[in-house]
Order: sequence, then C-alpha cells, then structure tokens
Amino acid sequence: MKIRFEEFIDNIDELIKFLTSDTWEYYGTPNPKPERIRESYENNYYSGDDCKTFWIVLDEDTKAGTLRIYDLEDDTPMFDIRVLSKYKGMGIGTEAVNWLVNYIFSNCSDAERIEANTRQDNYAMRCVFNKCNFVKEAHYRKAWVGNDGKPYDSIGYGITKEDWLNGKPTPLNWNDFKC
Repeated sequence: MKIRFEEFIDNIDELIKFLTSDTWEYYGTPNPKPERIRESYENNYYSGDDCKTFWIVLDEDTKAGTLRIYDLEDDTPMFDIRVLSKYKGMGIGTEAVNWLVNYIFSNCSDAERIEANTRQDNYAMRCVFNKCNFVKEAHYRKAWVGNDGKPYDSIGYGITKEDWLNGKPTPLNWNDFKC
C-alpha cells in the first residue's frame, strides 16, 4: 500500500461526500451535516492563511482520510486526522502523523511544537501519538462530552521541534511540584 498526501484546494462537494460517508466516533460531531461543512468551508476552516487540509490518498486515487492543520501562524500548530473506518488498523494514522510532523517542522519556520488532543478512550490515536514520539502533556478530566452525552477525559499530546530533530521524546517530570 502506497500513501501520499494531496492538498485540499476547493472541491467542497467531494469533501462533503467524504465527511458524511462515515461516523467519526471521537469527534464532537460524529455525523456532520453537509450545511455545516459548507459553512465551515466558506469561513476558511479547511484552507486559508492559518490552516491547510490534506487528503490521505492510498495507492492511485483512493481517499482514505484527511489531515487538517490549523493555527499555522502560531508557534504551536494543532491538527486533526480522520481515517475512514474501513482503513483503520492499517498503519495509515501513524504514517500520516509522521508526515504531518515532518511537513510542519520543515515548512513552518516559526513552529516550535505541535499539539493535539484526543479522548482518553481513543486508544488507537493514543498509540499513534506514542509511535510518532509525541509526549502526553495533559490529562483533562471530564472535558470532552461525547455524542452519548457522557463526559470523557481528554488527553493532550505534544512534540517539540527539538524532539523531532533528535528522533526521541523528552520525558516530562510529572512530580516537579512539592508542597
């Protein structure tokens, strides 16, 4: 399986079809409505000075996911990733996040770190972060209300440019405060 990344430019109908074709379990809106996607597009949510969206393309032309990078004008960009259910468990997320880290640190001279958050029960994404040398930096209790109305913990991860250059994460000292 060959993976490549294509920048999303302006085919909003294709993006709407993609985003409404699956349920995005770990998102605040697991089943986005076409009108909302179109409105977000018109408000530069998917592309603009501060954000870019990329298709995750398998082999010749199968669109298996999206990567959206935002806060590009900040020194700490963030991102979200969506991989269609039928392509999960194939290593696509790990390859995509590694590509994204290389892309940001190679093309965004002000970027010093990259952040991302996921629900505590999204074990697949947490494994991807670990494989890609992200470090768990935060644990927000009951901070993410799921579609089921239940509050879940949210986990914050980050990678620094220094860790990326060194190829290994710098561990955190979680016990640095004593009273």
